[in-house]
Amino acid sequence: MSLKQLGFFSVLLLLCFSVFAEEEKKNPYQLLAKDVFFQPGGGMRVRYDNLRNATGGGFPENEDESQASHRAHFDFKMYKGEYIETIFRFINFADWGSSTGDTSGGQHDSFSRTNGLLVNQAYALWKTDEYVDYLKFGRAPLHIGLGFTYGGNDWFNVPYSFDQIGFGWDWTGVELELVAAKIQEFSTSAGQTLSSDPEENHIIISLDVKNSFDALEFLTFSIVQVNRDLGSPDGGATLLNGLNQQRLALESKISGKNFFGHAFLTYITGEEKVAPVNQVNNVEKLELNQSALDIKLGYGLAQWSNLKFWTGIHYDSGDSDSNDANSQSYQSFFYEVYGQAGLMDLIRWGNLNFYRIGLSADIIPGFTLGAEWLSMRRTEGSDGIQFGDAGRFYRANVKSGDLVFSNETNLGNEFDIWIDRKFQSGMDVRITFANFFPGDVFSRATTTTGKIPDSDFFQFLAQVGYSF
Repeated sequence: MSLKQLGFFSVLLLLCFSVFAEEEKKNPYQLLAKDVFFQPGGGMRVRYDNLRNATGGGFPENEDESQASHRAHFDFKMYKGEYIETIFRFINFADWGSSTGDTSGGQHDSFSRTNGLLVNQAYALWKTDEYVDYLKFGRAPLHIGLGFTYGGNDWFNVPYSFDQIGFGWDWTGVELELVAAKIQEFSTSAGQTLSSDPEENHIIISLDVKNSFDALEFLTFSIVQVNRDLGSPDGGATLLNGLNQQRLALESKISGKNFFGHAFLTYITGEEKVAPVNQVNNVEKLELNQSALDIKLGYGLAQWSNLKFWTGIHYDSGDSDSNDANSQSYQSFFYEVYGQAGLMDLIRWGNLNFYRIGLSADIIPGFTLGAEWLSMRRTEGSDGIQFGDAGRFYRANVKSGDLVFSNETNLGNEFDIWIDRKFQSGMDVRITFANFFPGDVFSRATTTTGKIPDSDFFQFLAQVGYSF
């Protein structure tokens, strides 16, 4: 072998070593034991939320609030060969500045809600071709389709997670899943509950069709059977009615070269057994007849700074007569809350309809500016309003009887503007400003202070975080 050939093979050998070394560096899996690998992950975020005029001037002594919260989560995944996966998620969170809830700081030498690791997820996934394609069991999130029946709600400090067992069959382009989940345990109440072990359980069947044609990301049909005993979720302070409920949902997502959108349609039937303390006019049983529709369509121009604009409508049913034996007010269940009725999280689904228009664009790479306008109405003026986290002051005053809304249907308008910034280091920043313009429902309300809650409501929110 000549000196020139020897030099060539030496360089080639060094290149091979460097390639293999780089591949090993990027490998996210670490060897724990023979045939057992683990993959760490996690993230950290801090959020600042500032509310101004949070009851529209109706209760000026108690309607401004600044609060902050932080959440850390640690993910630990283990793989036994190629067939068995085990997933754990631990969460620590705390909030301060709020007038409600736990605002105590964590103590280094004691355990409290804000000073411990919550086991939010702990489940195993067994991939097998014996009778089923996979078996999942343990505490895990539920997410179906768009997340409008079951969603993860990672925006919350503690995302939804349920004890469950599930079976899945995965064919080319079609996936069928059967899940049995325990949602919550209740305590008994003397003279009110019938079961000695009251609880709520769900049986879920979902059929998911994916990529049947180019523009269709998925089409999901689901059936949910809800069985809930009469019971108390808070040690007897309140009592939940029993449920024998069936939920049918059809949801899809489309994405083409320039267009995008989604559609969600659901219908709820069954019956609700009314607890004696909750009965009105001696009605012991309610017939369920509820529905919801959510459609969004948009168009994008990637060559114009990824400009996107969209429009959408939402409708869900309300109860026209709360004293009869029919329940028509839509129960929103465990849907993905954030951004579905504005970014404020002021009003949530249930007796709600609105239309929306919005747009967004990448000002520079990794920097997105967006805005959206929503016009909201109650479906039935005689039915209630489902307030979100930003509407907690409204909700508290309604519950105490200090705020009584009129039977008008015009809730008002919400305008949101946001900035998203993604850094190369992996850090993400979101800043939002939201303005709610109250409608006739608020301007014609009555309060014990004598003040009309019809002034504009503002929210400023900033969040910084990363995940790995």
